[in-house]
Amino acid sequence: MTGERIFLDHASGGPLLPVARIAMEKVLSGHGAAPGGGHREARESREILEKSRKQVADFLGTDDPERIVFTSGGAEAVQSAIRGWGEAAGKGTIYVSEMEHPAVESAVRRLEKTGFSVVRIPVDGEGRLRWKKVKSAGPGLVCVHLAHHDLGTVQDFQQAAAFAKEAKAGLFVDATFGAGWVELPEGLEGVDLLAVSGHRLGGPKGSGILWIRSGFPWKAQAEGGRQENDQRAGTENLPAMAGLGAALEEWKKKAEKIRESAREVQQALWDGIRKKVAMAKLHGAGLGPERSPAHLGISFAGLEAESLALVLDRVGLAVRGGSGCVTREMKIPPAMKAIGAKPEEARSLILFSLGPDRQAVPVSLAADRVAEAVQRLTSKLPS
Repeated sequence: MTGERIFLDHASGGPLLPVARIAMEKVLSGHGAAPGGGHREARESREILEKSRKQVADFLGTDDPERIVFTSGGAEAVQSAIRGWGEAAGKGTIYVSEMEHPAVESAVRRLEKTGFSVVRIPVDGEGRLRWKKVKSAGPGLVCVHLAHHDLGTVQDFQQAAAFAKEAKAGLFVDATFGAGWVELPEGLEGVDLLAVSGHRLGGPKGSGILWIRSGFPWKAQAEGGRQENDQRAGTENLPAMAGLGAALEEWKKKAEKIRESAREVQQALWDGIRKKVAMAKLHGAGLGPERSPAHLGISFAGLEAESLALVLDRVGLAVRGGSGCVTREMKIPPAMKAIGAKPEEARSLILFSLGPDRQAVPVSLAADRVAEAVQRLTSKLPS
């Protein structure tokens, strides 16, 4: 099959929003001064930095921009949140599911080795956290994702916040996948730590955000300089910060339109695939408010995800095979194991993810290419 390529791997990275590109080019074409100096050029850079921080605060719905830390991406924001809390608290219980992002899991395991206890939160067959099955084991940190990167399932924030309050624990929200696509609680009420990834919102790759509630125990992870209000050392990546701020300002203005457009494409794409490929099975919550409108996680039992993704690439459809975070390791996605998916389903998971650029997606053509790729592979299987 020939013709235009269709890109449906925005969760891994996609094009910049035009406003982000313009903001970055303006900084890159300027004098390049660091914001920390006392001369005019430094003051001009500082104005750009603080404007970006205000844009982020408006997006998050908080009136405390000083609590926002710019990071090198979602992974750093997640790691800094959990490990920073751990170093400040010294002890406690971490409440976390078996299907979190590897950045969350690795930080939790590191703290567990130093004496922190870990309580695992069970999930149901669609990836919802089952809070009623969890018993409080004392103060600590509750880790919850806003929307799951492999299943698309949106978590019940009110239940998570209620459990954290009952356990007298802090609440960390990994919004690196869900931010923008899922509404955050007003004023970040109930949240103590929040991580956001820039590139999933049309911002530049290598940009992220960590928000820390004022007064919450947390220790900076990058020391050696006074940047970021003493919360992260290192010369600021001003072009990335400007681009991210501009992208989030665009989201603040047009979030509902972006989500509505994505919902339409998501529904049409799933309808097209399931009509043309009988073996296709959707995993995670059904389409609607309990699922990110930017995500479809579909298995094709009997096929291998990596093989199918390669054939899809050859027919002009860019997607992600397997987990969005462990593909290169050729492992079964932890989320698929956690929800009790059959092994043949878990090994064949394909992720389709949409971006915020609102460009029309040729849905029928995309579904045709999925059907063609599946037919190519199934025709080669032994009868």
